[in-house]
Amino acid sequence: MTLAFLEVSLIGFALGAAGMAAATRRVEASIARQRWLKFAVFFVIVHAVLVAAALGSGALRVLYLLLWACCVQEAVGAWRLLAAPRPRRVLLVGLALVLLAIWATLHHEASSLVWCFMTVACADGFAQVTGQLAGRRLLAARLSPAKTLEGAVGGIVAAVVASVALRASVGLGVAAAAVWGVAIALAGLAGDLAASWLKRRAGLKDYSAALPGQGGFLDRFDSLIAAVALLAMPGAPL
Repeated sequence: MTLAFLEVSLIGFALGAAGMAAATRRVEASIARQRWLKFAVFFVIVHAVLVAAALGSGALRVLYLLLWACCVQEAVGAWRLLAAPRPRRVLLVGLALVLLAIWATLHHEASSLVWCFMTVACADGFAQVTGQLAGRRLLAARLSPAKTLEGAVGGIVAAVVASVALRASVGLGVAAAAVWGVAIALAGLAGDLAASWLKRRAGLKDYSAALPGQGGFLDRFDSLIAAVALLAMPGAPL
């Protein structure tokens, strides 16, 4: 199982590096350095999760729960910065997502959790690269000025490819894996935009500086929370 995930990761990062090289040829050196730093830290994060998965479901669950705790801490800090009256519905939706993510984390095996993670990682990574290479139309200018429609499409396609490539780890057929790839990518995008909304309303550029080049834990894992919460649905791969 771990070898299959590692293969997909290394192929994905090789393709991503090629795309990054093409996308950074005509940008300022400082911007290029920041992009490569983000790329390198993302590489470390992805393979740290794969190491935890290789150690078993227990290790991966502990890692996920620690990530959720860090994300909640940053979200609460941003929530406190909002001007009154704070929208309680947003708080309830966020709480529901976290609780669903915790439930899925505790009830799913490592294979399911890391399959979801790799699908989200491919969606996030290739959305950024595709957006830098071909992005023209803004997806949600007020929430996230860097996101483009072309980038979102590239991320969804990458998620489908990753989900299908790793389908054996969760016992899915090609069609089911493709559908789940789309669903996970869309859930991740929704989580990302929701976190961006809270961040903008709170007047923050990043939730924290905990992860070099990435920002805070919620900046990096907002899409994963929503995607893992999706695994709490009946019929989700265990």
